[in-house]
Amino acid sequence: MSEHWIVNSDHTEAAFIANLRKLRAEHGYITFGAPRIGQDRSIDQGALFHVWAREYAAFLLKKSTKEVLAGELEGMKRVIKGRFNAQSDNNFMVHDLVNPETLESRKEYTSSKSWKRGEAYMVLTWLQLHAASDGLVLEAKGQFEKLKRIEEGV
Repeated sequence: MSEHWIVNSDHTEAAFIANLRKLRAEHGYITFGAPRIGQDRSIDQGALFHVWAREYAAFLLKKSTKEVLAGELEGMKRVIKGRFNAQSDNNFMVHDLVNPETLESRKEYTSSKSWKRGEAYMVLTWLQLHAASDGLVLEAKGQFEKLKRIEEGV
């Protein structure tokens, strides 16, 4: 079981030191990883999906992220969703879009806002690996980074 401490006051510092002393007395030897300095970044997975889609589009278009147009970003998000959906057995990525006037329907990709935490995590993990195979490193941030650290036991 991994434990995470945020030391941001005299009280939490004292609690951390008390826990450290208890563990050392019990086990005799403790190894710590490098601390994370500063406030935790709070970007959620949905926002990270949009950041990464913009970075990926900029990479492929050979332009800065600020130069990526709205249509290019939307196109990149559709490409990502299409590729993930083609390689996945999960059905959360597609829904029926129904015209209330005609009752005609068509398949459409869901918004990242509707994804559950685990679904977003799967997409971001896949996207990070897929982009890396194209030569683009996407930095884990915020909620996704926390979940990844927990999964990896870091």
